[in-house]
Amino acid sequence: MALEKVAVQHFRNIAAAELRLSPQLTLLVGANGQGKTNLLEAIYLLLQGRSFRTTSEREAIQEGWDSARLEAQGKVSGQPARWVHVITAARPSHQGATVPVVLFAPDDVYLAKGSPERRRRFLDLLLSAHDAHYAKSLRTYQRALLQRNRALKQPALRSVVDDFTPLLAHEGLYLWQRRRTLLSSLLPLAQSLHRRLAPDDALSFRLKEGGWSSPLESAEAFQAALESRRREEEARQMTLIGPHRDDILFALNGKDTTVYASQGQLRSIALAIKMATYEWLRQETGIRPVILLDDVLSELDARRRQAVLELTAEPGQQTLVTDTEARNYETLDPTIYYVQGGVVR
Repeated sequence: MALEKVAVQHFRNIAAAELRLSPQLTLLVGANGQGKTNLLEAIYLLLQGRSFRTTSEREAIQEGWDSARLEAQGKVSGQPARWVHVITAARPSHQGATVPVVLFAPDDVYLAKGSPERRRRFLDLLLSAHDAHYAKSLRTYQRALLQRNRALKQPALRSVVDDFTPLLAHEGLYLWQRRRTLLSSLLPLAQSLHRRLAPDDALSFRLKEGGWSSPLESAEAFQAALESRRREEEARQMTLIGPHRDDILFALNGKDTTVYASQGQLRSIALAIKMATYEWLRQETGIRPVILLDDVLSELDARRRQAVLELTAEPGQQTLVTDTEARNYETLDPTIYYVQGGVVR
């Protein structure tokens, strides 16, 4: 996998930019708030078909314009490829193959300590991009959940709550199954990588199914669990069981990371998870993922930085790095672009 050329028009603060990327390392240099992350977001959108920053792409259209256009050319498995992503006030349009991408961002450090919503989004972004069934089930589940919650909030509609329950249970069960499978695949990879970063800490994590104490293995069991909490649901006016309330429970040496982990330990966990994601995507798709590093290398100590650089230095690995200055990245010879006020040179 290699991106060769990227063109951006009227996307966030970037009026127009064209980049020819290195097959190995491209460095985007500039002060904070100049548009470096916007370029990474544009590349992520092109390769994944969705943003990692927002669920409403319309907000990414440059002020004063009614559309944004992103284009890229490159090769996938040695074959020429082209991507086009257009954002308008209506639904965005996307052309091009979905290509694996791994993003390292500053707020990844909070993956093991931040909100459950952040961890669910991590799962959904990863699975939706490479499992069309999951993406469809997630959309259907969210629509059914919205309608069921609306019925729970209005006494006049309580009689139709059960109309949405079978669909919610059917789609929710698939979401649970895929999330469990993903995490069970990531666990040994992340544990192996984490031992390199923090040999004194034993990492573990698991899916905590939302609103229930043990895994629900069938749609019938899911429906029965919902029925058992109906009175509470009506009192609280919301659906209390399902993937929309899932969480990932992280532990170091058996202790909850939301309580006991230090900032350094959280960084090690985040890096181990992201590098495990890289390995999982590589195995799952047969394609080496593009790596996007958004202002993270300067924040890492020597051991963690070396672990990331070992990935970027592999032959055939394409990586884009944002930083506030042009640094020396080991033996890599980067193509460098400077970004200032949305202007790229």
